[in-house]
Amino acid sequence: MKLRKVEEPACEMDMTPMIDCTFQLLIFFMVAASMSKVDQTPEIQLPIAPKAAKPEEEDLRGRGTINIAPLGTPTAGGPVTEDRPFMISGQLCDEAGLTKLIAARAEEVPDFRVYMRVDKNAEFRTVKRAIRACANAGVFNIIFGTFQSKSAGEEG
Repeated sequence: MKLRKVEEPACEMDMTPMIDCTFQLLIFFMVAASMSKVDQTPEIQLPIAPKAAKPEEEDLRGRGTINIAPLGTPTAGGPVTEDRPFMISGQLCDEAGLTKLIAARAEEVPDFRVYMRVDKNAEFRTVKRAIRACANAGVFNIIFGTFQSKSAGEEG
């Protein structure tokens, strides 16, 4: 009697799970990179400063961003008013709300710092209120966003 040889299945590696993991990692890093960017509100037109210095990328990470637009500017959260002149993560708030948010964040992060983006047409008294809210929350490390202008001698 002749015995048949049982064919063993070929040993192959299924690449589908590995490809799935690769795409998931790619999507994760794309989302993480976009979330680490500073809260850029398009309504804000930063002023131009001839002696502006660009902060290091590490200096912007971990900073809370406060956006200040001129009164009456339409935003996703509604128009900017005297009562709610500060924008944080797309939400408008007043000075007391700003102090609460900053104080809560300063409790979570001991070395909390602020990045203030102020529109070139915003009133200084609004900026002064934001600085006072930061001081009341115990945060004194604040930098302001500007565009750097080219000096008269530079070309390009």
